Amino acid sequence: MKKTLLSLAVCASLAFGMGDKTVNEITQADVDIQNKLSDASTQDITPKSVEDFFDEFKDEFEIEYGITKDGKTFYTGVSDVTLSPTDKSFAKSLQNAYNKALLNLQGEFVKDAFGRIATSSINKYKADQSDNAREFEELPKGGTISQIFDQLTQLAGATLDKALNDLGVETKGLEERRKKELLKDEFTKNIVTKAFGNMSGLLPVKTVVTQTKRGNYRIGVIAVMSDKTRQIAKDMKDRTPSLIKAKGGKPVVEYLPKEKAGFMQEYGIRLVYDENGAPIILSYGNWGYIPDANSKIADRQESIAKDTAAAQADAAIIEFINTSVSFSDERETGEAINQNIKETKNILSGDTQIQEEALENMIDRVSKTIQTKASGQIRGIRTLKRWDYTDENGVEYVGVVRYYSYANYLNTTNVISDRKSSNATSNSATPAKATQKSSKVVNTIDDF
Repeated sequence: MKKTLLSLAVCASLAFGMGDKTVNEITQADVDIQNKLSDASTQDITPKSVEDFFDEFKDEFEIEYGITKDGKTFYTGVSDVTLSPTDKSFAKSLQNAYNKALLNLQGEFVKDAFGRIATSSINKYKADQSDNAREFEELPKGGTISQIFDQLTQLAGATLDKALNDLGVETKGLEERRKKELLKDEFTKNIVTKAFGNMSGLLPVKTVVTQTKRGNYRIGVIAVMSDKTRQIAKDMKDRTPSLIKAKGGKPVVEYLPKEKAGFMQEYGIRLVYDENGAPIILSYGNWGYIPDANSKIADRQESIAKDTAAAQADAAIIEFINTSVSFSDERETGEAINQNIKETKNILSGDTQIQEEALENMIDRVSKTIQTKASGQIRGIRTLKRWDYTDENGVEYVGVVRYYSYANYLNTTNVISDRKSSNATSNSATPAKATQKSSKVVNTIDDF
């Protein structure tokens, strides 16, 4: 990957009704715009930096201070890719970088929504301007150590060196050091931000993989949250037909890239509408592997890598439904000036050297922790596409596209209900209530 990979995803804000429309009204024009943005098969790949990418998106959709005119809120996240494009694990590094960028984005959301901040400032000043400030007091005489030194001084030159060497003591540089502080002026400011909250309906709408001016790779992500996205997430959590409907769309498979290389620029989830107007959550999971020389082992490694990609894709869908986020950011800034003198005394010769030094330091320490947890049922998620690709650097990429729809959920639930019903007929020991309870959540396909 030697050129920028730009991935346009669904812009949920444009897919939703505007103005006085109710939560489930979507015009055909809105659907057309959303589907165009979500269609990975028609995207133009244009080199640009992450900052350019964010600026263009903001200008295109008239976003000011992260919010559109109709109240939809956008968040951004950035992360650097650890490895270089020639590293055989570069595909894994890209997926990890996307996950980190999304985590940073989630942290920004929970900080804005639930954050609490505490600050403290401290100024310390100490000065010694005494007449003897630059003098060291004599060490106390007497005691065991002093007696030992007195005995040592009775030895001379090579005899002393040999005696010490016999004891395992290196005589070169044998000296005593003392330090005295004359001035200390230190100012520090501590800022602690903590937040915890739940979020649902955070929808990534664009992802860019690009190079910095130093040749390193970086990933940027933009996501949106609105009444519409929260409603879709709620419907998925409640396992009910979505209240969000559209009059247009196309088969889900037609939103995928036409060529294998196109999948390498798609990360995370996308919102699209199928030919029935129902919302569909697409999820792109990517991973990689280093093939073994043994072809059978290499095939197995590829299969395992695709399973890992599928797990990444499923996790992204579950996080869309409901995620708890904890955020902690601790920063210490300031400056410090220290003036001191040092005394160095050669124990053997008795020579003393005084040295004065002044240090000026800027204080800039950061400790940041973001943690997310999500759990949910994956019924209704199915595999749409599995792919593999080898780039010009010999890096092996694999990926899986998973997708959720209420039709999938309904179909799987019907299969389970049919099995339970069959078992109840053949086995009188099976309680009838269990079958009836399961059947209550089953709806017909006409609900779409």
